[in-house]
Formats: sequence, structure tokens, C-alpha cells
Amino acid sequence: MSSLPLTHHEIFTLVEPFTRRGRHVDLAASDRIERRLLFKPFDHGKDKVELSGVREILLLENPKPDRFRLTRTLRHPDGLEADLTVEGPDPGNLLERVESIDPGRHFRGKNGYRIARSYRLESATGGTVDAASATRLLLTRGAARVEGLTLTMKAQTGRGMPAELELHAEDGDTIALPEDMLAVIGWDWRRLNRVKSCWKSTLRLRGKEPGRSRDAEVKLTRTVEHLAETLREPPARYHERLVAARWNVAFRRALPLLVGLGLIFGAPAIQFLELSEGSLIRMLIFHSPPLLMVLFFTMKEMPRIEIPPFPKPLTATAWREAPSNTSGGTTKVAPQEA
Repeated sequence: MSSLPLTHHEIFTLVEPFTRRGRHVDLAASDRIERRLLFKPFDHGKDKVELSGVREILLLENPKPDRFRLTRTLRHPDGLEADLTVEGPDPGNLLERVESIDPGRHFRGKNGYRIARSYRLESATGGTVDAASATRLLLTRGAARVEGLTLTMKAQTGRGMPAELELHAEDGDTIALPEDMLAVIGWDWRRLNRVKSCWKSTLRLRGKEPGRSRDAEVKLTRTVEHLAETLREPPARYHERLVAARWNVAFRRALPLLVGLGLIFGAPAIQFLELSEGSLIRMLIFHSPPLLMVLFFTMKEMPRIEIPPFPKPLTATAWREAPSNTSGGTTKVAPQEA
């Protein structure tokens, strides 16, 4: 039945609780065949100055019989968007749940940056939301504008999996960033990898909710603050201020190689150990190859065996390069190799 187009009677029934709250359906923008109802935009900012210019759009979907999905999209004047999604059997209850979440929670801003955070609202047990459900708010995505860069974080990657980070330059500039730009923050941040026109990285988060979402919020803010502080200064200052952290990153990147070398050179020393036949250590040593293989393939992140480059002072004069007007384009060079 959910595959049939929405009838006029169904539309009037579904939008009734929305109309009572001053939300009016936009029939021209809705899709009856796909059973999607889009409501007319609503502008915030009358009550809160920090939400001035923020536009709210509601989308009601009916993907399955007796299952509705309500999505609130908040669009900031600077282009950032934040969503809140909730699913359940009663559209009126879903609207009440959405309106109970303060729109200001989605945005965090200071001088030089702004963060937009998207969430999914679900029951405390992880299912759909009904009138009697206790709920929890889970972070699904984050985005930020900081010093001419756009940072996006995808947190909804699965239990125990790291969040995915991307950095894009605005206005066609070329990003020139060292690989350890984010890794210097701490052990949970990984090296940057250049992929076509952007940089990608990962961020380790807690495995279970609701601690995972709280951890993601804190680390997203910390990442943006680090970028804002670093990009305000010239590249040479980055090495001066964080030289110890950069050497720490080099050591962490070398750990898989050091462990491998330790196993190789430590294997001959086993013959000099005097262990009894029933020794637990003896059993672990002789069964270490399959145990190591099992450990390797059960890791959330595969270790990368490499010889990391030593940290060097950055010689570039700026973090970003404007696009070249010549036919040859812009040369993309990382600061440490400039």
C-alpha cells in the first residue's frame, strides 16, 4: 500500500497536526508518487539572534506502511546545513519530538569558524519513536567553515568504526597542508591523505552510544578550533609551535614497522628461553602466528607499515595558493616539500 501515490484524503489527514502548528504543505514541491510531503520554509531569528537568517524546511516521508520519517533541515545564511531525522508511526508525535529539540543546538560558532551538527532522534532501545518512547539524540554528521576551508565529518559509520573526515578548499584555492595537520591533535586523529581535490582522514570515536555522539561532538569542536588557530598563523609557525607533537606523530606512524621488526629479530631469541612443556608462555609463542593473523584481520583499522618522514620546518609562505591564470594550472605542493 505504501507504493501507491498519496491521495488527497491522506494528505489532508497527514498535514492536519502540522497545519495546527502553522506549518503548511507545499503541494507543488511535494511528490505524491514517492509519498513525500514538503512543507513551506519557516524562518528563525525572531526570538534568538544567533539563529537570524536560519531557514527551516520540513520533509515528511512514508517509506513503509505505518512508518513515517520526518526530517528537519536548517539552512544557515553562510551555506551550512544541519538535519534532524526521526522515524515513527505517528506524524503528529514526530513533529512534537522535532520541535522539542532546540534549533540552536545544531550550530556552534565563534570568530573565524562555524559548526553545523546533524542528528538522528531514536528511541532509547535503538528503534522507532512512539508517544511513550524515551529518546536519545545521535550525531550523524558535522560540517564547519573555518579560514577558507570546509570540514565535513561523517560519524554514522557503524559501531566501533572511526568517523570519516574531509577537507575542501573554497573558491578554487589549492590546499597545501602537511600530512600530520590533524594527527598532532592526539592519538585518535589520523594522518591526512590527498584524494583528488580534497584531503581525507579518519577520527577514532567511542564504540557505543550515547558516549559515541558526545565524543564526536567534542572532537569535532577540537578539530575545528585547531584548524582555526593553525591557519590564522603562517606555515612556519606551525612547526615551531607543534614540533614535539609532530615527532610524536612520526613515532606513532612507525609503530607498526617497529612491532614487525621486533617480532622478526626477537624470534631467534626464543631458542634461548628455558620453558617447561606446560608453560603458558610456551603455548602462546608456538601459536603466535595464527593468533597474530586473527588479531590483524579483526582490527577496525588496518595498520599501515611505512617509514614516516621526519618533521621539517615548513617553507611555504601561505597555506593556500590562488588558482593560476596560466594554461598550466596551479602546482599542488605540500608545505613540507615546498
